[in-house]
Amino acid sequence: MSTFIANLDSVTPPLTAQHKIVLWIGANAGGVGKTTLAVHIGYEMACRGFDTAILDLDSNGSMSLFCGLPRSSKPQNTMAAVFAENFNGAWPLITPSWGEPNGKLQICPGGGVMSKVVDDLSSRRRREYILSDRLSKYPLAHNLVILDCPATLGSLNDAALAAATHLLIPVQLTYKSIKGSDGLLEWYRAACRDLALEPAPKILGFVPNQFDSAEAAQRRILAQLPDKLAKIKINCYKQIRYSSEFNNASGKGLPLFLYRGSHDACSDFSVICDDLTNLIKGEDKRGI
Repeated sequence: MSTFIANLDSVTPPLTAQHKIVLWIGANAGGVGKTTLAVHIGYEMACRGFDTAILDLDSNGSMSLFCGLPRSSKPQNTMAAVFAENFNGAWPLITPSWGEPNGKLQICPGGGVMSKVVDDLSSRRRREYILSDRLSKYPLAHNLVILDCPATLGSLNDAALAAATHLLIPVQLTYKSIKGSDGLLEWYRAACRDLALEPAPKILGFVPNQFDSAEAAQRRILAQLPDKLAKIKINCYKQIRYSSEFNNASGKGLPLFLYRGSHDACSDFSVICDDLTNLIKGEDKRGI
């Protein structure tokens, strides 16, 4: 854990009770499990009866693959439509075949068309606030909106941060990933200041992801991480264990809950979803 993280001051004010949560899930590196986290949190929250939308801002197309959706190159069927200047409030949401367990889970796909969105944003006025403006003028009816963000901390992440109420940061238990998280926190602090975000979105916590208990280096980092984050008043969630079954499930376009519901890793998302449930209900029991 770097000196910057160890000395970072909190920039977020106390949370007030809210009933709609916009959750930014991102990292300063690829392959840390952002999309896996988004899909499984979204599905569990839908199982709990909360309507959930996942907005895919990434260009890699993983969200469509993980949810068993066809990839589309047509901007009008993706998040590119939401960023278009002529957007009229018709969110291109798709419900996976398994997306109505109790509440409803819907996806607004991203994919390769988001690269063109990045290019176009450079010449747009209020580019950092476009997504926030869309959600304000054309609000989604969902209790929870999850923003699955690209690994590059560029214009799309600025737009997502300006729209978010909370951040969730997955991190691999490697020194490279920890260093990347230090850069992410530096970006977060600077962006909140430069974009004059009042209130600034709250960091819900770090999520140690893809934890392999057989790796001694991962065990050492995991043993240190909660205390180091506690020093800067950031929550560290229980680790999400590594399992090849996550890959097998995503290959079938299913969350692990449906692919192998008896797998122990299915319980790893519960505490995060407990906190989101309390926030949606306005019952901030942990003071997060």
